[in-house]
Amino acid sequence: MSKVLLIEDDNQMRESIYEILEHRGYDVTSSENGRAGIEEAKKVVPDLIICDIMMPGIDGWQTIDIIRGIEKFENTPFIFLSAAPLVPNFRIGMNRGADDFIAKPFQSCELLDVIDRLLSKRIKLTQANNERMNDALNLFKKETVNNEKDYQESLNRAKIVQNGILPTVEKMKDMFQEHFLYYNPLQTISGDFYWTKEINGLKLIAVADCTGHGVPAALLSMACATVMNVACEMFEITSPAKALRKINELVVEFMRENYLEHDGDGMDISFCSINQKDKTVTYSGAKRPLYFLPKHIKSFGDAEQNMRIHENGGGNKLVEFRGSSFSIGSNQFEIEEYSFSYEPGDNLYLLSDGYVSQFGGEHSKKFNSKNLKQLLLSIKGLDIEEQGVIVRNSFDLWKGEEEQTDDVTFIGITL
Repeated sequence: MSKVLLIEDDNQMRESIYEILEHRGYDVTSSENGRAGIEEAKKVVPDLIICDIMMPGIDGWQTIDIIRGIEKFENTPFIFLSAAPLVPNFRIGMNRGADDFIAKPFQSCELLDVIDRLLSKRIKLTQANNERMNDALNLFKKETVNNEKDYQESLNRAKIVQNGILPTVEKMKDMFQEHFLYYNPLQTISGDFYWTKEINGLKLIAVADCTGHGVPAALLSMACATVMNVACEMFEITSPAKALRKINELVVEFMRENYLEHDGDGMDISFCSINQKDKTVTYSGAKRPLYFLPKHIKSFGDAEQNMRIHENGGGNKLVEFRGSSFSIGSNQFEIEEYSFSYEPGDNLYLLSDGYVSQFGGEHSKKFNSKNLKQLLLSIKGLDIEEQGVIVRNSFDLWKGEEEQTDDVTFIGITL
């Protein structure tokens, strides 16, 4: 899912654009001025930035100067919005490094066309760079690995080692009698992992997505899984938010003590504690959501501040709980947890972003979260194992002849 940062001081305009972009399926973050936008960009590392020009304090011109001065944002697509005269400001904006300029007022289709075009261009450039890197890697392999079979055998052995951190089929069945698991690494080894423990009568379940894929991500996943075990077993932490704070602390300390560069490296995770006695779920997420498909919609208490209800034409309703904007591995880390009650037969879904990031379909676009929500709403009432079959088949059907984009992990649980 592409991340878009919106910097706009007009509340009504900001909310309107936010809704348009979110409906399109983008992961949107917004800020009310240039200074806040710059700080938000450093946190979320957006794939595209939309910025107003006339703002109090740091205006749009100063904002793009600062953004372009940060190495990782040198080539991030940047769009100016302004009610000021188009011609002179267009030239100034392009000279300062903007990729496009949209004059207010504008039609939503005009804005979306520009965003889609720039992100498509960025994806193609990224794919071209990846192809060049893969060519270089392949050349390196030919020069350093005498036998490709030996190389693959090494990866297969590494997979056996990595699978040792994953719960066994028997362990998953023992923890959650009714569930489905779709675990589909992009390569032989994966940056995704799933994790479960029972501590003090509480069942803990998490799906984690470490930066990247392949060997580097797999090594990071093993380190993070080890840290999770330390946090929850050694410190006996069962609160998801407290656990993630401790995990972040341990990961940052590990990186620092070993002098490892970890700018941008980390882990996104959805983490739940399930109390079967009280029939409650407590959730906390680092940039990953939790989806809840209840038989009946009821009050969610304090959790309502961090949730959104989606429905389809059949009257089915899906609750989405949103994660924080911080990844595990951040020097500045803030996270909350939310509790809600459930009824037997309600369903929970935890997943990495690989499913919604997959390209495919008629127009070779990402599956996106909008289609995911509609898929979950459409399978309400089915047995959880049947749901798992549909989830797998829908992914394969969407992907078609496209290459797989990322590691995929998707868990559904009947409570």
